[in-house]
Amino acid sequence: MIIRKYGITLKRLKEEDIELVRQMRNSEGISRTMFYREHISTEMQAKWFHSINNKNNGYYIIIYQGQKIGLIHGKNIDFEKRTCEGGIFIWDPAYIGTLIPSLASVIMNDWTFYIMNFNAIFAKVLSGNKIALNYNLLMGYKLCEPVNNDTGVQWLKLTKEKYFARMKSFRKNMVHYTKDSELISINDIDASDESANEIELFYKGLPADIQEKADAILAQTGPK
Repeated sequence: MIIRKYGITLKRLKEEDIELVRQMRNSEGISRTMFYREHISTEMQAKWFHSINNKNNGYYIIIYQGQKIGLIHGKNIDFEKRTCEGGIFIWDPAYIGTLIPSLASVIMNDWTFYIMNFNAIFAKVLSGNKIALNYNLLMGYKLCEPVNNDTGVQWLKLTKEKYFARMKSFRKNMVHYTKDSELISINDIDASDESANEIELFYKGLPADIQEKADAILAQTGPK
């Protein structure tokens, strides 16, 4: 699946890109900001990919001006509670601290709240990582109770209501840069690169309201 909005493309992570992600994830600048900081081998990366390559996890390569610059995700999806855990890392230093990561987050959050109709997104930030903490607070997250027993981290929660309220002013500023005032819709989503196996993995067995949208996306842009 590919989402195109605000001049940015989010492309679902496929096996062809997991080595790039592994190399970037192992880099010192990225690994020191993560909860898991051990070196990731090729075998470990392949095992991880096969464990998350399903409808309960959404990992997307961030592409800007034709360059792959980072990874964004909504993982540990709970379709009953309508929650997931969000995260992002940018490996291209040219875009760290720019508007591009925020726009990528807006696309992912819009997808989660408007298209998937979720109630909340959780985020886990390494204690002491003030940049990541402030970034999430900027997006509307609030500190919350721990979701699990992980130590040395802070948990944050972004509810649908908080996000909608936060984005009222944010979108007004976005328009000056993106020239796009429209919310995300299924017209921004392209499923033409999905294989038959990926369609079974990601587009089947969903809650009824989400299934209806998935079927519409496949009917509109799915492989012929």
